[in-house]
Parts: sequence; C-alpha cells; structure tokens
Amino acid sequence: MIKNKIFFGILCALSTSAFAVENGNSNYANGAENFMSGVVPPPGIHGMIYTNHYNADRLNDYKGNNLNVPNFEVKSTAIVSRLVWVTDKQFFGGNLVFETLIPLVDLKVQSLDMSQKQQGLGDITIGSALGFHHSPNLHSAIGFDIFLPTGEYNKNDLANLGLNRTTIEPMYTISYLKENALSADVKLGYLFNGKNKDTNYSNGDQFHLDYSIGKNYKNMTFGIGGYYSTQINNDKINNEEIKNSKTSGFAIGPSFKYQGKKWFTTIKWEKDLIAENKSEGNSLWIKTALPF
Repeated sequence: MIKNKIFFGILCALSTSAFAVENGNSNYANGAENFMSGVVPPPGIHGMIYTNHYNADRLNDYKGNNLNVPNFEVKSTAIVSRLVWVTDKQFFGGNLVFETLIPLVDLKVQSLDMSQKQQGLGDITIGSALGFHHSPNLHSAIGFDIFLPTGEYNKNDLANLGLNRTTIEPMYTISYLKENALSADVKLGYLFNGKNKDTNYSNGDQFHLDYSIGKNYKNMTFGIGGYYSTQINNDKINNEEIKNSKTSGFAIGPSFKYQGKKWFTTIKWEKDLIAENKSEGNSLWIKTALPF
C-alpha cells in the first residue's frame, strides 16, 4: 500500500507512498476508506483487515508532467490490521472509540540502475474518536490519529518502510446509507507533519478526503470511489522553503461492497488521474470488517 513516495500504512490511515525524495510523502494512505467509513460499530472489540496493492511506473513533476525517469517503478503490497475498541462511554451523544493500525509491507522501488526491496513493519497508527448514530441512515465520527515512526528508515535507502517522523491528523467522516437507495461516504483529514530529524526535512501540511458513492441492492452496493489530496504549504529543508514542492492527487475507480450479518467486505480499484510531485499509478484495495 504505497503510493506517493515512501510507505507508511494505516487505516484511518496506512500509507501509499514510495520514493526516496521526501516532498509529497503522506502518512495517510489516500483512498484507504470506502463504503461504511463513517459507521462506528456497536460497543465491543472489532477487527478490520486492509489489503492494498499499488503499482506505478511514472513519476511526475509539480505540474503533473512525466519526468521520464528511466526504469522507474514502484510496487508495494501491504496488509494492515486495525483493532477498534468501541466503549459504552458517551460524550456529547457519541461513543468513545480507540484504535490502532499495524501495517506489514512488501515494497520494491527501482530507478535508473538502482533497485531495492524492503519487507517488514511500517509506521503504526494510534487514535481516538467519537462515533455518532444520528439516525438509522446517517452516521459520523470525529477524532484524531497519531502516526508513529516505527517503520525501518535509512536516509540513504531508495525504499523505506517508514517516514521517520510523527504526524498528527484530526479527521471527520460521515456515511449515509439506505436499503435499495443511495449510499454516500466522505472522510476528511488534515495532516500536521513533523520533521525528519535525520534529514532536517519538513513536509508541508496536507488536506485529503476519501469518497464513495453507490447504489444499495439488498446486501450489495455498487458504485465509485477514490480520493483527493492537496498540500497546503511548501516543504522545508534546513528551515528553508522549497519552491514548487507541493503535492496534489486525485483518483477514481469502481467500488463494491458485500454486507453479511455481522461483517462486510469492500473492494475498490482506483486510477490516479491527477498526480503532481508524486508517482502516478493505480491501487487495489480490499477491506474486511469482523467482530471479535
């Protein structure tokens, strides 16, 4: 699950990133969320598994033009385990929720005459939220995630499993679903990125949203989904701003959900249509939610 340049991985987070250059790296895995993103399950302990495969053979500049880097390719597969504890404690009408996401990553990056493969633990995410059930059809959650620099990192490597920085993300997600009718989901997040102390490099803040729109048919939903992301300010190195270092992206593709009695699975394929200061490729996402 790697995508903008180096991997991290989580759910409410996970990262789809991969490249040695730091500008544009995102701790959040853009496109990770799909149908049911705003529906917090009932009190108890719940598990989710996210599986992502990402592939790209193009790296773009700040205008979205192909840099034509010889032999450039990124391939990554990630499995992210998400553990969610929904308590029966309520604040402002919402249930208090705690979560952690643990990514395992298989990443290969090649460029010019260089190639490197890494496997192992990515950056772990912890978070808390309040989950609201406004009606049988409308649900939402508000909270924050903290991305921890637990993944292996070496500033001289081409491929890294972690970003070597701490990031804090306030987030809000909302879902509307109705049997035999419309389904719509949006997750919003804002990333306050810390500094990579090994390189003295700081990424600018980033805004992102995941979206899905579909039609429900009994226990199945068919529709589309993807993500939009944009960087708010330029990166800095040694406290000096780097001109034209902002990253933007937009992706779209078909989405499907199957709803069981106490579980559901979503499948999504998405294609990058806008990719500025980042790799351009496509992703396959599979998410399964199960109660313990």
